[in-house]
Amino acid sequence: MRINGAFRGTVVLLTLLSISLVSDAQVSHPEPGFVFDDAEVPRIDITISQSNLQELYADPESNMEYYAVFSFTRGDSTEGPLDIGLRIRGDSIRLNEKKSFRVSFNSIDAGFDFHGIEKMNLNAEANDPSLVRSKLGHELYRYLGVAASRSNHVLLYINNQYYGVYLNTEHVDEKFVKSRFDTNDGNLFICQKSADLAYLGPNQDYYKLEVGGEQVYALRTNEKWDDYEDLEQLIDILNHNSGDPLKNELERVMNVQQYLKIMALDVMTGTWDGYIGNSNNYYLYRDQATGRFEYIPYNLENSAGIDFLGVDWSARSIYNWNRNVSPLYTGIQLIEEYKEQYTSYIKTLAAYMGSTALTDEMTRWRQQISDHVANDTCFSKDWGFTFTDFEAAMVSGWGTHVNYGVAEFATLRTASALAEAVDADAFPLISFERVVPREGSIEVDWTAEDDDPGYATTLHYRIDGGSWESSVMGTPAETDPVSGVHTYRDTIRSFGAESEVDLYLTVTDQGGQLTRFPDTFLTVTYPLLSGPLFINEFVASNQGITVDEFGEYDDWAEIYNASGEQVWLADYFLSDNMGNPGKYRFPEIYIEPDGFYLVWLDDTPDQGPNHAAFKISKDGEMLRLSERPSKGFALVDMITFGVQQSDISWGRELDGGPDWISFVAPTPQYSNLLTGVNDMPAPDASLTIYPNPVSAGFFYFSKQVSGAIYNMMGQKMMELKETEFARIPSLNQGVYIFRSEQGETVQFIVTR
Repeated sequence: MRINGAFRGTVVLLTLLSISLVSDAQVSHPEPGFVFDDAEVPRIDITISQSNLQELYADPESNMEYYAVFSFTRGDSTEGPLDIGLRIRGDSIRLNEKKSFRVSFNSIDAGFDFHGIEKMNLNAEANDPSLVRSKLGHELYRYLGVAASRSNHVLLYINNQYYGVYLNTEHVDEKFVKSRFDTNDGNLFICQKSADLAYLGPNQDYYKLEVGGEQVYALRTNEKWDDYEDLEQLIDILNHNSGDPLKNELERVMNVQQYLKIMALDVMTGTWDGYIGNSNNYYLYRDQATGRFEYIPYNLENSAGIDFLGVDWSARSIYNWNRNVSPLYTGIQLIEEYKEQYTSYIKTLAAYMGSTALTDEMTRWRQQISDHVANDTCFSKDWGFTFTDFEAAMVSGWGTHVNYGVAEFATLRTASALAEAVDADAFPLISFERVVPREGSIEVDWTAEDDDPGYATTLHYRIDGGSWESSVMGTPAETDPVSGVHTYRDTIRSFGAESEVDLYLTVTDQGGQLTRFPDTFLTVTYPLLSGPLFINEFVASNQGITVDEFGEYDDWAEIYNASGEQVWLADYFLSDNMGNPGKYRFPEIYIEPDGFYLVWLDDTPDQGPNHAAFKISKDGEMLRLSERPSKGFALVDMITFGVQQSDISWGRELDGGPDWISFVAPTPQYSNLLTGVNDMPAPDASLTIYPNPVSAGFFYFSKQVSGAIYNMMGQKMMELKETEFARIPSLNQGVYIFRSEQGETVQFIVTR
């Protein structure tokens, strides 16, 4: 598979064969469910020994988890008790009197989750007298279709003592990204404390820096592989391009269209503790299905009129809102098309933030928690907030760090933003484009948006350089129930096994403005598997045919380099689990052209770098060969196999070829062609070579044949056509194989 051409738009991970990583072209928004439903205020009970509780509070900056027991009560239904790990969470807020907590459901019982979540963040919201600012931010993100955490107010009891009203906020981890993007093997970075995306140099290790004892960019998936190459590439593009070159390059590696919404949301809600304001509190996830980074916000408490920096966020320019170095924000603002699209989201948010629908929703949240706040003695611990302050928090400021009430801020921000917003008809948008090649078809899906619903979107494609064909979309395949964003889907068929399919997408608004993605086109080349590495042969039940360096009969897999160049093996991974592709990383060596590498599948990695930390089953499963984490573990090769016989290998008939057969005499670290000598005799047993060994520079066949001569590494040395003899002056001394076009094989020796 190959992606050809310079183009504006995404670099897509083209998912191969029958693997179904992708179901939607847009962000999925999971239902609130039992844990996050905000129709009522649930109760959480945590039981912890008094000594552990004292230690927890004695060192609030520690990440050590303490054993505790957890129960969750909603109405008449209680779930628990569950064994959990408990610690204090946050950065500077750890020193607050009213602590925020992290509950880990998988600390005691690895792999356990509570209604699909492994961790729960219980946020005290100690800076906010309204206790609704964070929830408002999360709801507005979801309103625009951004991947944001679910949240709801809960009552927290520890050892049966009331600790007050908390905001239960969904933790961002591999479970979160899987539920939003249908993938979770890509790199997920948490970005905090000076994560301004400024250029530090061309080495990925430069971005593994720490500030205040914490990593600025820290991996939360694939941690053990410590691969920052994709992040370094993003930062390099941001800092060394501007204007159209930035637009072209950035859209290959980031979902810019989605980030425009996040920019508008931060500005309209005054969320200054994120990327634009404070270079802090966000995640970057590289979606495997698109190859592009997605921005995920978190920690939204400092917003909507809260300020510790001496800035009036309600009146700050929407086009010059950043405080620090922010190459992502500033670069986008200098591109007119982006600026207009960003402005359209500012206007959309302004309309919603002034609506009675949102006002009614915030009123409902406050009414639900009002009586509980009145009884919350922890509410006043840090800033001295009173219940009267809570009641007034929507319409007026409190003083000190709370300059405006929540609704008051929304009114002021909306007015100043609309007064400054440029008057332009923004171009329509295409985002979340996903292209999934399969055998015999290519599935394409994407989202299209415009500030006016009367747009048209089209898939354009051609096969093998022929005429362009167009498929105009009618009714969308799906509509996001939260944001109303439409997904469109189509399938390209009717092309050959060896074909090139070019494609691009367009969306046109009612005014005739057209957006094309990409600027040229994307090319999918068949056959899909083009190496350079292949799973070439394996044994799933080695009882007595091949022994490792410890004298053990272990299962094994052979990797073949089908290219004409050296390949750095450490960039590749092997696994027997689609959901965990990084089980085994190959050692830091090169595999030579037409070379082989053998890895023992024995689950004993301590025996050496060629021993994997997993086994395969003779009853059948799969093997997956992938690229590195910064490539999203992009699939290179895969074989799914059924029940295997002991001491018989399964391999490609030709090294790196498409057809798989069984071999009675396996050939680990040698060409599969060698097996033909013993296991694939000539159909009529009549093909022979004489003289054999060959010493005079030529030999004869027992009949007329066509075929090729291969060396012991499986390299083709010579082709023969309808002949009864062969001249071989160029062959060095050694053992060779002739294979006829009919599959007859015979071994011969060249001497000098």
